[in-house]
Order: sequence, then structure tokens, then C-alpha cells
Amino acid sequence: MDHDLDKFISDSAQRVDHYLDKSLAPVVDPPEILHEAMRYAVFSGGKRLRPAICFGAAVAAGASPDAALPAAAAVELVHAYSLVHDDLPCMDDDDERRGRPTAHVRFGEANALLAGDALLTEAFAQLGSSDRAAPLVAQLARAAGSRELIGGQVDDLGWASGTPTFHRVVSVHLRKTAALFRFSALAGGTLAGLAGTELESLDHFGRAYGLAFQTVDDLDDQGAEECSILQVMTPNEARARASELVEEALEACSIFGDQAWVLTGVAEALVGRLP
Repeated sequence: MDHDLDKFISDSAQRVDHYLDKSLAPVVDPPEILHEAMRYAVFSGGKRLRPAICFGAAVAAGASPDAALPAAAAVELVHAYSLVHDDLPCMDDDDERRGRPTAHVRFGEANALLAGDALLTEAFAQLGSSDRAAPLVAQLARAAGSRELIGGQVDDLGWASGTPTFHRVVSVHLRKTAALFRFSALAGGTLAGLAGTELESLDHFGRAYGLAFQTVDDLDDQGAEECSILQVMTPNEARARASELVEEALEACSIFGDQAWVLTGVAEALVGRLP
């Protein structure tokens, strides 16, 4: 089998985009501005890394990537919603994302807020529409809820009110970044029929990968006034931590042998991104 990671990621993006294009309401359905805003947020040129990990986990389990489609679509919808809300003036107040005006700049703050709400709701509709994926609804709700994604955002917004510590940084990163990667890996494995120790290994992979991903992002951004690992580590220490986390992720998915080539590849790619 040809293990072409770039092609797999490209094919993953096309697969989930095709699925989402068929699933989301067309722009001509009223209210048109809402459906246009939803599609604007979803089809924004993202790499679809979370769906790729979802598909990669299915491949690691010996299944077709298509087995994980409902979960891959759901996690991408949650990710898209979170970015729309993160960009709002009451949050990070960003005017541009991926080279385009953010949703609230393009459609107005109220419509962007409602589009994000609708994308989150649609994520659960995707899981609920598949008997195979229905058991994952509670897991996604937790990953996207107050204990993880939303709670991490709240603590990120309140970052300046406390003293930076390693524990605080990791707590935010685990919830705001790693939670959806963990869900992606677990969901792909679940829909491929895995259980027990194998799912625990995928959960471990998603956690380590998510933390490594955010550490590399912090090194890229070099931000000192936000929740960044660079507030509690030197750049060299952060690079070493990222490498250790990648090794942890690789060890977690080694149980699947060569079938984990996608998961192994995306983890090793993080080391190549280290500045």
C-alpha cells in the first residue's frame, strides 16, 4: 500500500467537504443569509486535520475511511463553529481568518453568532442520523461542552487575571485544543468497531497529539500576552516538550502497527514544523 500522507490528507478534505456540501442546507433555503454564513464558515480553506485523524483512526483499525464519515463531519462542524465564535468582538475580536474577512465582518455579528449556533446543532444532527455514530453523541457533547472546549475558552479569556503556571497552560490546551483531537481519534476507532484497550490507545494518541499541536502553534505564534506555553517555558524547553509529546503519541498508536501510518505521519509532521 502506498503511504502517501499528503494525498491522504487531501483526499480526506475532499471526502468530508463532499459530505458536508450534501448535508448542509443550500444557500437558497430561507433564511438565505444564515445558510450562506454557515457555508462561508465551513468552506473556508481549512486543512480538515481533525477529520483526517478521524479517518486515520479508522484506517488504523483496518476499516475504510468512509466508516468514520459521520463523526468526521461532526467534529469539523464543531471546529468551524468554535472559530466563528472565537473571532467575535466579545471574544478574540479578529477581523480576518485564512485570508478572508471573519464571519461577523462579512455577515454581521448577530448572523455570525447564529451561524455558529446552527453549525454546532448540525454537528449533533450528523451523529444522530447514523445508528453507528449515535453512541458518540454524548462524547462529542462533553468534548464541546463546559468541561472541555467551552470551559477552555472561558479560562483562556480570563487568562490575564491570574498568574501563569504550567498547570494552567496545560489545562487550557487540553480542553480548548486537545479535546477535539481526542474525540476525532476515538470516534474514528469506535466507528471502525474498536473497543477497550485499542480505544484507550487512540484516546492517548489524541491527547498527546493535541498538546503537541498547540505547543508547536505557540512556538510559531511566539505570543507572550496570551495563554501560551512560552509563558512558562523557554523556546528550547517548549521544543523539547513538543518532541516528547510526539513520541508519546507515536507510542500510543504503535499498537496498530503499520496500519497506523496516517496517525504516525501526522504526529511526525509536527516535529517538522518546529521552528
